[in-house]
Amino acid sequence: MINEKPVEFIQHVLSTIILDAVQFFPQNKKKVHSEAHGLIFGIDKENSVECDYAFPVGSVMERSDVSVMPDSKVDQAVKSAKELFSTSNCIATYHSHPYDEPFEGWANPSNGDCAAADYLDLPYFLIIAIARNGKKDKPLLLQYGECDAYEFSYDQNGDGHDFPKIQTANHRVSFINGEFQKYTFTIRAYKNTGHSLIDVDLISSEAELMMILNEEDIKIENISEQDTYRLRKMEYNLREENKNRSIRNFEYHLEKIK
Repeated sequence: MINEKPVEFIQHVLSTIILDAVQFFPQNKKKVHSEAHGLIFGIDKENSVECDYAFPVGSVMERSDVSVMPDSKVDQAVKSAKELFSTSNCIATYHSHPYDEPFEGWANPSNGDCAAADYLDLPYFLIIAIARNGKKDKPLLLQYGECDAYEFSYDQNGDGHDFPKIQTANHRVSFINGEFQKYTFTIRAYKNTGHSLIDVDLISSEAELMMILNEEDIKIENISEQDTYRLRKMEYNLREENKNRSIRNFEYHLEKIK
C-alpha cells in the first residue's frame, strides 16, 4: 500500500522547478530532448512529505530509442547531498516534458521515466509538463487540478518514448496547473513503489499563497521590502502542519499587506 500523505512543496521549491523548466525549454525544433532535471530534498513528516529545497542538475539525461537513463552527474549530486545536507533528505527527482501544446495526460510518466525511476531508487518522482504556447507574457497564475489516479509500470516490449503499462489506482489526486510568461504547465507527483510509479497528491504552500494574493488582487511587485517578511510568515502558516493553528496569524498579515 502506498504512502497516502501528499507531497508538499514549501518555500521556493515550486518556483525553482518552474524557472528551471522554462530555462531548459527547447529554443528550436531540433532540441526536442532539452529537458530540465533536478533533485528535491525534504523530510517525511506526520501530515505530508515536505519538500523544502530543489536543486537543478541540468539537462543530463542520455536518451536512445530504447532507454532513458540519467548520467553520472545525478549519481554524484545525490552522493554529495547525502554528505552535505544535515536537515533534509534527497527524496525525489523532477524533470520536464516540453511540448508544443498541452494535451490530456501530458504529465504522465513515459516508459523511459518508469525505467529511470527504478534506476534512481528515490521515493518520489515529479514531472512538469510545459508548453510555450502563449502570444504574450502573463503573470504567474496557479490553480489546483484533480483527476483519477493511475499506476504506471515499465513495459519491456516498448521503447523509452512509448506509453508504459497503465492501470487505475482507485483514488483521486490533486496536481498543480499554471501559466507564466508564454508558458502553460502541469506538475504531478508520483510515488515510486519499487516496481511502478503511482499518482499521489501534490500540494504547495507557495502555490496557495500565490492563489490567495491573486484573489485579493495583490501584486507582489507592489509589496514593500519591509512587508516581504509578511509573505514568509504567510507561506509558513499555509503549510500542511500549521494550517489548523495559524489561520489568525495568516489573516493578520494579509490584512496588513492589503
